[in-house]
Amino acid sequence: MKSKEKELLPLLLLVGNPNVGKTTIFNLLSKKYAITANYLFTTIELNSDIIQIEKNKYELIDTPGIYRLDHPSEEGQQARDLLLNKRQKIIVQVIESAKLEQSLLLTYQLVQLQIPMVIVLNMNDELVKHGIRINSKILSEHLGVRVIETIATEGKGTENIKKSILKIQKPENIKSYPYICKNYFSELGQLFPGENKHSNLILTLMALDDSYALKWIKSRYGKDVAQEIQKKHNQFINKNVVNLSISFLNAQQHWIQSTVNHVITRKDELTKYGVQKFGEWSRHPVLGWLVLLGLILSTYFIVGKFGASYLVTTLDKFIFIPVINFLDSIIEFALLERFLIGDYGLLTTGLFNAIGTVLPIITLFFLMLNLMEDTGYLTNLVILTSRVFKKFGLTGKSILPIVLGFGCKTMATLSTKILDTKKEKYIAIFLIGLAIPCSSQMSIILGVLSREPLFAFLIVFFILTSIEIVAGLILNKIIPKEKQTDFIIEIPPVRVPDFKLLMQKTYYRSIWFLKEAVPLFLLGAFILFILNETTAIKLLEAALRPVVVGLLNLPINFSEVLVMSLARSEAGAVLIMNMATNGSLSTSQVIVAIIVTTLFIPCISNVMAIVKELKPKKAVIMILIITTTSIIFGGIVNFLLKIFQIGV
Repeated sequence: MKSKEKELLPLLLLVGNPNVGKTTIFNLLSKKYAITANYLFTTIELNSDIIQIEKNKYELIDTPGIYRLDHPSEEGQQARDLLLNKRQKIIVQVIESAKLEQSLLLTYQLVQLQIPMVIVLNMNDELVKHGIRINSKILSEHLGVRVIETIATEGKGTENIKKSILKIQKPENIKSYPYICKNYFSELGQLFPGENKHSNLILTLMALDDSYALKWIKSRYGKDVAQEIQKKHNQFINKNVVNLSISFLNAQQHWIQSTVNHVITRKDELTKYGVQKFGEWSRHPVLGWLVLLGLILSTYFIVGKFGASYLVTTLDKFIFIPVINFLDSIIEFALLERFLIGDYGLLTTGLFNAIGTVLPIITLFFLMLNLMEDTGYLTNLVILTSRVFKKFGLTGKSILPIVLGFGCKTMATLSTKILDTKKEKYIAIFLIGLAIPCSSQMSIILGVLSREPLFAFLIVFFILTSIEIVAGLILNKIIPKEKQTDFIIEIPPVRVPDFKLLMQKTYYRSIWFLKEAVPLFLLGAFILFILNETTAIKLLEAALRPVVVGLLNLPINFSEVLVMSLARSEAGAVLIMNMATNGSLSTSQVIVAIIVTTLFIPCISNVMAIVKELKPKKAVIMILIITTTSIIFGGIVNFLLKIFQIGV
């Protein structure tokens, strides 16, 4: 659909707190798939699609999670901008049923907009765990809007959402303002031009000292109106003894408590044993590290031992080697043979490496990652590691992107926009780019190390962790101190994952890997083929020989690993796996190779994300530091392994 036609469609905005199931409902309504997780800030960018309900078309948008419309986080500002733009719109507020009370602040502010809306009470099946019951009929009457109960993970209630959208209605006005708030609305409201409607929400934001309100008034009504309103606002505050912002906050809290008392019936609180106990163990200052160690070792054996040592070998033996032998027997032209199945062939180095080596390993890794996401483990991991990250000058939300980096470094870098200070943002981006391997690279690293003695895995893990810690401590010391935010995070309940959804997410992540990685694997193989055919690869090897052979003590064809790593990090790791499998690398050389490639220049997409989030000059300096660090520490590790005769 053309952009102009798209702009004419009414917006259908999925709005709500983080981790309430907005993206799952987006997937159900749009029949598309966006990643979901039992983890905060999974959605940091807007997901959108055109949908049709009977004869009506809408632009459906899954907005980032937001707790309130005054003073939202950076990603929450996207949601607020959409809510307050001029487009015709319908609001679908998604609420986790068991956490109705904390969602009602946002509801209170959304109702002030007087925009047609629907309330979706999601995860209704979990109410029994919390010992509460919600009377959705009374809630609907109280708000003056339709309230739908859903269990989105099972697809229940989706059709009712569609029916409610077709019979949409505006909410009733909230009438619980104290006298001072009503006067404020009256005195400032009369300054708006009579032909233009204004929202009480804008004046509420103004009363709560959110600078966005004045900017919005200026953009909508002009500079003169904005100045008059600012002047009247100041006069109102000066002549009233009662604190205006406190009065508004008290009014909100009074309405929320009144609503809760009307619609919620509480039973005796249920015990938190069973799966909830796992959550307590996961964030315990001692047991939490044992749980983490257990998950790391489980991933090592499942992804490395089973995936790389058995699955990849089996597929290679029964599928890819016979295919290569068959092609070798029928291709007569030497150049074509080298182009397709030679040492740098598009099939052997490119396609078959992507689907035959990486795909089986990364699918198992995605399965483990999805399991940790959907159980809610990652949030508990954030709490556990917060004590360590605080030493790096990272507190609060800054820990979230670091953990996300183990999934995708590019998305983790982009998610640093949620951070409040430049210092936190710079340190987080640096640590993500330095020694944190993304999911695809990590899966191949586990595959390579699973073929070596266990001490190789422990050495690599120890060195990369140590480098990350030292880098964080140094950056925290040399970057000027800024005011740090408090560490406040919502702990989602530990859930037993739905097997169907778990497999569905693993499938889609694997498909996305293929779509992104296969073209780059092919490109990398093509570049190596051209370099080899033109003998330019000899010039590259000659230029890198002092570093690769002299400093790192690696075979000269490790230069090819560095070239492939520029396209995709895991592509370079696959070449290391191939070299280790055919006996070209000793255990010590495998350790050095993995450390260098993990610390090496991030993949192209992550480099672009770094440039986007930082100024180009800062981004270039950061990338140069990271690259230099990879070479220096590779040389140091090689020297120490030689001295102590480890893995030689």
